[in-house]
Amino acid sequence: MKKKSGIANIANGVTLLRIALLFLLVVLVYANSIWARIGAALLATIVIVMDWLDGFLARKLHISTTLGSVLDITGDRIVENVLWIVLSDLRLIPVWIPIVVVSRGIMTDSVRNYALKYGKTAFGSTTMMRTRLGKFLTGSPIMRTSYAVMKGVTFTLLILVSVLDQFWSFIGHPELSRYTPTVHMLGLILAVLTAVMCLIRGIPVIIEGFAFIKEMEDQER
Repeated sequence: MKKKSGIANIANGVTLLRIALLFLLVVLVYANSIWARIGAALLATIVIVMDWLDGFLARKLHISTTLGSVLDITGDRIVENVLWIVLSDLRLIPVWIPIVVVSRGIMTDSVRNYALKYGKTAFGSTTMMRTRLGKFLTGSPIMRTSYAVMKGVTFTLLILVSVLDQFWSFIGHPELSRYTPTVHMLGLILAVLTAVMCLIRGIPVIIEGFAFIKEMEDQER
């Protein structure tokens, strides 16, 4: 039993480590240095890969637990919200994106917290999702991996955009700055698509969650 508990801590440890790396990333972003920003961009990729890794380890090693599920979602929410807010503060994305993402997260997490009282988790065998579409959008490996990839590319690219002009000058080719707006536009498009995907994955949670809440309330009357 102790061995299984120790293995389970691997996935949870990955979650806690990526939160710590996220705060290091924020420090680097505001260090006002070319190499610090580049390091932050690389860390963004690492943090998102770890976002996928903890869930993968839990499924692969068959060590999914309620605590692990809660930590996973908590880590996801902290990473996403902080990075969207930072990108907005750097004026790399419009403020409506973090507003939408944060609002969506509050709604889905509120529903999931209610379901957790009845032993229902966000993913896995005890998931609160009942429909095939809901399970696919929120918990299938292809959707979770696709969303992680989109976030990783978006966050990394936009952080790099913030330092591109300085980088072109540093390597002796300031004329390349004419391409920076194009790269920024690509990052903006990816950011919008990622936000849309975030909403699409959240809608089934809200719809099925409200139905679950109503069902539980009816049973308790």
